[in-house]
Amino acid sequence: MHRREAASWHHMTLHYGLVDAWRLNYFCKMSKKEYTYDNGRSGVASAVSRIDKFMISQAIDERGGKIETSTSVRKLLDHSPLIITVWGQHTAPNNPPRFFDTSLLSDEKSKKEMLEAWDGNRPPPSNDQDWSPWLEATIGRVVHCNTRLVRAKKRAQRTRVRTHAKKIQLA
Repeated sequence: MHRREAASWHHMTLHYGLVDAWRLNYFCKMSKKEYTYDNGRSGVASAVSRIDKFMISQAIDERGGKIETSTSVRKLLDHSPLIITVWGQHTAPNNPPRFFDTSLLSDEKSKKEMLEAWDGNRPPPSNDQDWSPWLEATIGRVVHCNTRLVRAKKRAQRTRVRTHAKKIQLA
C-alpha cells in the first residue's frame, strides 16, 4: 500500500471509529488460518497475506461475534475470504425468499414496484450518520416487496397448474 493510500485509510478509520474485527478480543476466531491468501509454497517461495478485512464500528464491536476464514470457495478464488457473524437479534421477514428473484425485474409492473420500494418516500441522506438507517429501511422495503412479489408469482403459477390439471381431467 502506498504511503498516501495508507494515510487516507488510517484517517478514514479514525474519522469513523472503525477497527479491524480480526484484532478484537470479543470476536472468536473460528478457524486457525491466520491469512486469507497463501500461494501454497513453502520456505523462501512462500507468500501469505491477509487481503480481506472487516472494519467495524464500536457498536458492532460491543455486540461481539465470530470471524473465520472460509476454505469452501478455494476452487473459485485464489484466496480464502473472511466470514463474519455478529451476535444479537436479527430481524428478518417470515419465510423470506432464499434469493433475490431477478426474474421479477423483466416484468415491467414488478420492476416498477421494486423501484418504488427502493425510492420510498425519503430522499437519500445528506450526512454520513444518516446513511446506515436509510439503507437499512430501504433494503427492508425492497426485501419485503421481493417477498410479496415472489409469493404472488407462486400463487399465479399454482392457479395456472390447477387450471391446466382440470382441463386434462375433463378431457
